[in-house]
Amino acid sequence: MAIASDSPRYVGRLFFNLFLLSIPFLIIIGSYVILDPFLVLYHYKTFTEPLIAIPNRDYVSTQMYLNTYQQRNYKSFILGNSRTMSFLVKDWAHYTGDNYAFHYDASGESLYGVWQKLLFIEQHNPSIKNVLIVCDSDLLKQISDSESHIGRKDPRTTGDLPFNFQLSFLKAYFSDHFYYKYIRRKITNEVTPDMAEVMETSRVYYDPVTNDLSLPDIDEEIRRDSTGFYANNKRLQIVRKPGISKAVIGASQLQQLVAIRNIFKRHNTNYQIVISPLYNQKQLNPADLSILQRTFGATTIHDFSGTNEFTKYPGNYYEESHYRPLVGRKILKQIYGDHTTK
Repeated sequence: MAIASDSPRYVGRLFFNLFLLSIPFLIIIGSYVILDPFLVLYHYKTFTEPLIAIPNRDYVSTQMYLNTYQQRNYKSFILGNSRTMSFLVKDWAHYTGDNYAFHYDASGESLYGVWQKLLFIEQHNPSIKNVLIVCDSDLLKQISDSESHIGRKDPRTTGDLPFNFQLSFLKAYFSDHFYYKYIRRKITNEVTPDMAEVMETSRVYYDPVTNDLSLPDIDEEIRRDSTGFYANNKRLQIVRKPGISKAVIGASQLQQLVAIRNIFKRHNTNYQIVISPLYNQKQLNPADLSILQRTFGATTIHDFSGTNEFTKYPGNYYEESHYRPLVGRKILKQIYGDHTTK
């Protein structure tokens, strides 16, 4: 009888101890819900406020599109990975004549992502008049969604469960004590070395209308002292080994490329595809280039990979992964010639 009478007391103490142990976890969960560090829990009209955590650009772009497409009736779109930052809507409009264009890019974009975005656009827009796709070997080889919270596709474009999308961000908040780094940064505004890979270290500006992405702090630093910027830029001092990238276009990639081409055919789209001038000077594999040319037409494929006037000069780059808008303007001129609509 004594054992029986002690059982409720024992169970009560057990649950109380479990509750005490769960308090830190509940506090962290609460901070996530309140702070929304990745800006994916609540609706935002713009994403121009100072950013701390590196956001999911796919989600940002999709939300900005949904926020603005009814008012602006977009018919022209820039698609690709973060290297599309070199191509600004205002520069492209000189050649398309369409100021109502939207920059629909994503960090670490995939071929799958480009395809899904075009299908999503097709559901919301009666016409897709102009498209500029900026790609490279990395984009062309990816034919499925990413597991990374930064690279995961917005479920509104893919049809995936929103729960899976949101869960990836909650996991990231707990991973490697991210929550501690985030809260410390939010309180102190100090950037420490352990934050470099997961948080923004300088301002990133998302245009609230076109969704163009720019780096105002870095642009100002280059303008103020370009010699010093490049002298201290260790990421542009790597030893480059020009060569040819591995062929990445197989049957699955070709299927998605054909699906993209068919969307263009349905809308009689004026499209151009740019192969990025990567700082590593790796040339797109000739087999992949040939497939792109056969699928979309040789005159629409513009290969700037390898060693050329852009990749030779470090001053064309922010770091080893991204080239500057001055390069984008020169590429647009080469693609469209001297013809402008203005």
